[in-house]
Amino acid sequence: MHTAEKQKISVKEAIDYQVVTADEPWEELAEIIRSINTQQAVFFVDENVFRLQDAFIARLESLVKRPILARVPAGEQSKSVQNWASLVDFCLEQGIDRQTPLVAVGGGVTGDLAGFVAASVLRGLPLIHIPTTILAIVDSSIGGKTGVNHSVGKNLVGAFYQPRAVVSFLKVLDTLPDSEFISGFAEVLKYGAIEDTGILALLNGRSILSLRKDPQLLKEIVQRCIKVKARVVSEDTKEAGLRMILNYGHTFGHALEKVAGYGCISHGQAVFAGMVAAGVMAQKLGARIDNSLIDQHAAAFVTRGFFDHFSIEDLNKAMQSDKKVSRATVRFILLHEYGRPYLHPVNDAEFITSVWEESFQKMNQLCS
Repeated sequence: MHTAEKQKISVKEAIDYQVVTADEPWEELAEIIRSINTQQAVFFVDENVFRLQDAFIARLESLVKRPILARVPAGEQSKSVQNWASLVDFCLEQGIDRQTPLVAVGGGVTGDLAGFVAASVLRGLPLIHIPTTILAIVDSSIGGKTGVNHSVGKNLVGAFYQPRAVVSFLKVLDTLPDSEFISGFAEVLKYGAIEDTGILALLNGRSILSLRKDPQLLKEIVQRCIKVKARVVSEDTKEAGLRMILNYGHTFGHALEKVAGYGCISHGQAVFAGMVAAGVMAQKLGARIDNSLIDQHAAAFVTRGFFDHFSIEDLNKAMQSDKKVSRATVRFILLHEYGRPYLHPVNDAEFITSVWEESFQKMNQLCS
């Protein structure tokens, strides 16, 4: 009789890493790079950052003897399998080794793309994120999610791959366009909704763009968001449970992005609209929640008629390809009240359709 032998293998998945945030944390970044490799590093730089921040890029390159730089085209369209393969080729052609850090300099698109390249090349390069947008600073650079989009859906090809460090230069935000600054605040509002309700209180009655003139308040809000993200991803590195609360608004939002065409609306616009829809759904299910703390910012994100060209049938189909779908049941993160998120599965397509319809009407009213 055959007897199978079994051996248990224990694996430590990732090392701890620091998230550094300051106006210009050059000393901290130099120390991090010194701890990995000062001979050479690969820099993937968003083309907009390269164009607007030449002195910043030059100083980054001076941190190693042999800087290897590739520009990443701006926009969601860059998160493609073709771009990933092209950047993998670029890295391998440079003769790098496993001790060559890959430094991602840009927003969420650059970070997601660079992270997947770092996870793939030579089975893993040391990854450093230098996020240059609000969205990337508070959200996408932290937690190890990397990947690219596929025609079937958003972020369906990728890997969980933790960085060695995340270093944010808030001074770089000075050249960030207003539209991108606002877009990132959809994720800020999300953190306020799911956990730190004090964030919503700080933004209550305040224009998002006014924070450009209040760097201390901006820094406080950013730090509070990072604290929430760090706590959640530390407890759930691979979205097996708790981390799903970070998807608040994203199930609706990803469907909007797919139907519009990736890059045709901003991630912030999609997530904001998704949070409005999630608020509508929660109320239809009986939640007593005052959605005004989020709804009041609608005009900053969308204009009246924004949704007129969306087909609800197409949106429902797009939801079926989302990662948060299991056997035709769509899983939504909803709120009992601010700071109390919960997972709610829905398999009633007519109910979801009614939520879309009511949400579109509400958004038009908020923007009128």
